[in-house]
Amino acid sequence: MTRAEGVYDQLRADIFMARLQPGQRLKFPELCATYETSVGPLREALTKLTSERLVTLQPHLGYTVAALSADELTDLTAVRVDIEGLAFQQAMVNGGDSWESEVVATHHLLALREREIATRGRGDAWFLAHEAFHAALVSGCGNRRLVEITAGLRAETELYRRWAAPLLEEHDRDPAVEHQRLVDSALNRDVERGVGLLRDHIAYTTQMLLRQLLLADPAVTGED
Repeated sequence: MTRAEGVYDQLRADIFMARLQPGQRLKFPELCATYETSVGPLREALTKLTSERLVTLQPHLGYTVAALSADELTDLTAVRVDIEGLAFQQAMVNGGDSWESEVVATHHLLALREREIATRGRGDAWFLAHEAFHAALVSGCGNRRLVEITAGLRAETELYRRWAAPLLEEHDRDPAVEHQRLVDSALNRDVERGVGLLRDHIAYTTQMLLRQLLLADPAVTGED
């Protein structure tokens, strides 16, 4: 691993864990000191994060952590629903035994983490297990670029989920049941049902985020 890759991993983790806040300016002197690196590797890491839309480069301000935006999340979800739905559809058609095994294994780990939510909340272990499960669902699609695109879209959504986690309430929703139904559809190769379930799963999460976090904060929605 190069120094730039190491800095990238550290920065990305700090953004996801909200140690670096939405909209926060990323100043080179401070970051170089924090991550014990020079300007070159840091700039390379920030450029990669910018391409992933986790960091923005603004005129006269430099680099900042991506800000929360209701419009951005709405647009992101619309694209993610279509792209990830397509990838899952192809995975159910093309995925082999190893794909099924990965779906089952990642779901089992996620189920273990979900049992801990009542006492521990959604910590890093849950977020990592959740990402691994959703990555597994599309991993058998047979198209590397499509897998990469879905991973990038999920990463952007994950920012909102992590920052909103303390405010989220599931109400009558049971994510564990939704995840199990996705697994059942995958293993049964029930393409139509599986795609519909995944689309609803993604869209419902966005509705909760908008309602409980974004629309409750004028600074996030852009309202005066």
